[in-house]
Amino acid sequence: MNVPAVSGNPILHRELLDRLRSWKTAAAILAVAVVSSGLVMLRWPTDATVDIVSQGTQLVFRPLACALTLAVMMLVPAFPATSLVAERRRGTLALLLNSPLSAWQIYCGKLLSNVLLSLVLISVSLPALGACLAMGGITMQQHVGPLLLVLIALAVQYSAVGLWISIRSSTADASLRWTYVAIMALAVLSVGPLVLTGTLSGIKATLAQILTAVSPISALQQITASQASVAELGLHTGWMEFLIASCLVTAILAILTIRKLDPILLDRPRPAGKIVSGPPSLARRMAYLVDPERRKSGIAWWLNPILVKEFRTRKFGRLHWLIRLVSICAIVSLMLTVVAATGTVSWGVERIAGPLVLMQIGLLLLVGPSLGANLIAAEVESGGWQLLRVSPISTIRVLSGKLMSVVWTLLLVLLATLPGYLVMSYIQPSLAGQISNVVVSLLFAVALVVSISATVSAFCRSTAVATATSYGILLTLFAGTLLIWMARGKPFGPIFVERVLMFNPAALALSEMGAPGFQNYDLTPGGWWVSGVLALVCLLVLSIRTWLLTRPD
Repeated sequence: MNVPAVSGNPILHRELLDRLRSWKTAAAILAVAVVSSGLVMLRWPTDATVDIVSQGTQLVFRPLACALTLAVMMLVPAFPATSLVAERRRGTLALLLNSPLSAWQIYCGKLLSNVLLSLVLISVSLPALGACLAMGGITMQQHVGPLLLVLIALAVQYSAVGLWISIRSSTADASLRWTYVAIMALAVLSVGPLVLTGTLSGIKATLAQILTAVSPISALQQITASQASVAELGLHTGWMEFLIASCLVTAILAILTIRKLDPILLDRPRPAGKIVSGPPSLARRMAYLVDPERRKSGIAWWLNPILVKEFRTRKFGRLHWLIRLVSICAIVSLMLTVVAATGTVSWGVERIAGPLVLMQIGLLLLVGPSLGANLIAAEVESGGWQLLRVSPISTIRVLSGKLMSVVWTLLLVLLATLPGYLVMSYIQPSLAGQISNVVVSLLFAVALVVSISATVSAFCRSTAVATATSYGILLTLFAGTLLIWMARGKPFGPIFVERVLMFNPAALALSEMGAPGFQNYDLTPGGWWVSGVLALVCLLVLSIRTWLLTRPD
């Protein structure tokens, strides 16, 4: 990286100062500091002794490392994901590209501003990491130092991912949505092929093992000295391999993004439509099953017009996109069926049930907030809500139509993952009752995702803010409660952990399937009541807020 691209870079100065002056940055820094310090204080030993060989320090260091990694995944990608697309929508990106600044300087300014702010977020956790060092049992060379390198690599990589998606997106909320999807794919789904291949040998197993290097999971397990928890999956990569893979991914994305920073390439002329006669349209429909350009029929009297409007105007609601979604879900279901068929026989139910449930929850968290956060906020931002206010459609019909458009899509995604459970119940018929309880828990997860994201959307005037807030709340609910589960025994007792896990539908499903670490918790049907009450409260708040938004000014 050359010096002129960094020193005296006006983009770097402007972006960094704007971020540092924002109250959201101060809130993020305060949250990271409070959480990291709180984790250490909760697990701090009561006696003033230094632990040299025991694993007591790991009980503090392991949840802290996971919490910091989760904070980087949640907070770092938000700004770069909306940076370039916001510049283009304001019309300032064309001015930047025609200024004396080169594309390399513009990219470096955007990237380094977010990386420097990420370093500030990471630095507030240094006192907590220093306290772990003072407890003994970990060293700077083998634990704290590699963890800091992994966090910095994550910040750089996720910033590059956000900028790469931002330059290719047309709206801020779409860029934010796809950025979190890409991050989830890099962090979690990259381990999926290894689960399919298992411990087999060959070129496929080798490629699956290489693919896991882009995920921080194995790096964290090596740093926190808990390799045994993932050794059964066949993970053999460590933090050095992750750093190398992260540098390669960052370099490739940087080259692709810089090449896209061209005024000519950014011009996107809208394709001119053309009228076709009947025979070509019929031939196209026979070849592609549906014709996206065909004029839609009128809305039947018995259908909710808001529901039809959502499906016809939303990208994933159109028929040809629904067919693509069904096809992708069918492929996922076949993969899960293979995993269930081979894993249930050779690995056992307990080992295969955990990845199945986590993959289902991951799909719901990827698709749900991006759809639910746009229900009200997108209408307010675009001005369409004013038209809904003067329409004769009642508030209940507006709200039910918008909610059901998201519910049907999520149910379609959920149905794609059910064949794996059918195979498990066929191999082991005694699991029929447990599998039915897991399906009920997943349905409550759908209700929570839809109700929370829609409620957040009703209180936001920007789809980007609504999407980021929805992801933050849902990740806190689903992943934050698992951090408390990781700290079970000290200081959290079993009763407190069980009550906290009742708020997490994923924990309910894992408990029903007897996943490792969840066998001793009786979470159902109490957890169903908690999830149902939370969903009803969110729907009540959403109804009141929607009714207030429809009232005259």
